[in-house]
Amino acid sequence: MKGLRSFLIFVLVLAVSVGFLGCRRNETVVLRLGGIQPAEDIASQGMERMARIVAEKSGGSLEVQVFPASQLGNATAQIEAVSIGSQEMFIDASGFVGTFLRDRQIDAMFFLFRDADHYRAFMASDLNRGLEEDFLRLKGIRLLGHNWFRAPRSFVSRTPFNADTVQGLRVRVPDIRGYLESVSAIGGSPTQIAWGETYLALLQGVVDAAEGPADSLYTMRFFEAANHVILTNHIRDSLQLMINERVWQRLSAEHQRILVEAGNEAGDWYSNQVNITMENAFRGIRAGGGTITEVDIAPLRERVARRIHEIEAEGNLWRRGLYQEIQNIR
Repeated sequence: MKGLRSFLIFVLVLAVSVGFLGCRRNETVVLRLGGIQPAEDIASQGMERMARIVAEKSGGSLEVQVFPASQLGNATAQIEAVSIGSQEMFIDASGFVGTFLRDRQIDAMFFLFRDADHYRAFMASDLNRGLEEDFLRLKGIRLLGHNWFRAPRSFVSRTPFNADTVQGLRVRVPDIRGYLESVSAIGGSPTQIAWGETYLALLQGVVDAAEGPADSLYTMRFFEAANHVILTNHIRDSLQLMINERVWQRLSAEHQRILVEAGNEAGDWYSNQVNITMENAFRGIRAGGGTITEVDIAPLRERVARRIHEIEAEGNLWRRGLYQEIQNIR
């Protein structure tokens, strides 16, 4: 009798467990995707588009909940949250990876890439894949998608400048070593100011110039406070979609496929919108009384390259020879 009772209890527990697992399989898998750009920004719109594509492709079995405008914290805090698993996903500039991965600090150096084709070739290279694997091992974060290409960064200034007149120019920079080093290398005086305070800093003359994605120079209205836009394309980067590795491994193969496809489709849309937004931004800047000029960037590029070689010789940041490895990509 005792043996029969134990057997019946075992069968009951097994039935409840199977029923529980069956319910879990039928539940919607929810992933929270955080960002830091305003809700109206095309990056946030791209996040929403990705969420819709995921819902359509999965028939509702996979849901991406979108949290733009730093609702889940700043970029660093969100990446840390993804690393420990308290947040599933995050998307913003690939340069933020350099905050955690030593070799990716080189991404913030000006004129690292010759042009858009060089940057795209780097993103598709074995070198970049190796860096992504390093990040995965270090932080437990998998990087998905490589096609959310941002507008190249240029300058806005209260006065026009070129390689001969940039000396001493006070330039707003974020608290990122590569920006500080690069502005110093070209002859400017780097001044750390929060992005949201840049307009007022330009208006009041706290800084003479700032830099950012070409479209943001318009949407942030920087050109009203400093009406000279100097096209340098000194940094090329992309938004990087990332997910906690443990969360990724728990997804079914079908959900993994859907997530990657949705990210790529939304990335293509975003990159196309960037081009449209840049054209509109240039028209808006001119209509608002701003000027847009190009300068000879060769002397600026040479100055930054010299500083990069000095940094590598010092061995304080990324590994020696990494710059040349990137330059060798064709």
